[in-house]
Amino acid sequence: MKRSYIEGEWINALMRAFSNLGLDADTIIKDLVGFENQRFISGHRLDVGSARKMWHRADKLANDPLLGLKAGSSLDYRAVGVLAPVIWHSPTARVALNNIGAFQTLVSESGAYHGSEITVADQACLNWEYQPSYNMVPVNPHQVLAVVTGTLGIVAAISNQQVQAKRLMVPPTLNPKLIAQALNQQGLCTEVQVTTGNLALHFDLDTLDLSIQGCDEHLYQLNKGYAEELLRNKRAGLALIDIVKDWVIEQHFSQATIEGALDKLGMQPRTLQRNLTAQGTSFRQIKEEVLKEFAVKCLLREKRSVNEVALQLGYSESSAFHRAFKTWFGVTPIQFCSGHHY
Repeated sequence: MKRSYIEGEWINALMRAFSNLGLDADTIIKDLVGFENQRFISGHRLDVGSARKMWHRADKLANDPLLGLKAGSSLDYRAVGVLAPVIWHSPTARVALNNIGAFQTLVSESGAYHGSEITVADQACLNWEYQPSYNMVPVNPHQVLAVVTGTLGIVAAISNQQVQAKRLMVPPTLNPKLIAQALNQQGLCTEVQVTTGNLALHFDLDTLDLSIQGCDEHLYQLNKGYAEELLRNKRAGLALIDIVKDWVIEQHFSQATIEGALDKLGMQPRTLQRNLTAQGTSFRQIKEEVLKEFAVKCLLREKRSVNEVALQLGYSESSAFHRAFKTWFGVTPIQFCSGHHY
């Protein structure tokens, strides 16, 4: 069971975008952990479920069919951290897209791009599809539209407007006509169509391989190497988190203790704490996340009763589970199952 995050700098860039659109920040971040004075704590990460709640709340507040496009167009590209110089100095747009796909998890684990070559109207193109990751909170289409719009903007910028998408595929929950008008005005995409699948971009294969002027090969290799090092370190940290999660499950969830985990890992308390802190988490947070994930799975997907779930998760009384659940989500298990949790 994967614990997924979005980097704090991206969250703060998103908060600035919401504020610039006149949305009430306090309503958007209500009950979410890690915010101080309407900003997310620097150097920390927000779990994907909380970030998706922000988007659902912003969508309700704005009631704007172009919310995702407006937010994505205004995001500061520096919020993507080490990925920014890697993209900016990529030799072609195709390489830039491949780098976004390879290193995107360093910024956000809410989803990822996957590319494939397809033929549309007898013309070969790259289908660059954004696939949301699984989470107990479903993704909001405007969140993906913001990511896709940001991608269109940076590809156009690094190529000096030589590369734009031929087509954007959007779900029927979005307004293709209004999105097409806005993207055409910005010179980012020529056509928007409705699909029953994920949001996807179609690029002309010929334009993707045009050389991008002004790239610095030395800076490109230097920053790409650094990004690869960060990705290796992250994967090693995730392996440790998976071991801790397995321990929590083996020890009957709520009954798992950090002392037992230390014995299993053969680590000193400070060593484990340091390694988990480097991944933006702790034993308590990992244990809580496992409990939350399994509780939601049992309630929503397996349709089990509150008493059954409490017993499964190691609570001696269902009332204790009920209190813990309300602390996690701000609502009771019954309210959560009814969809009243955004």
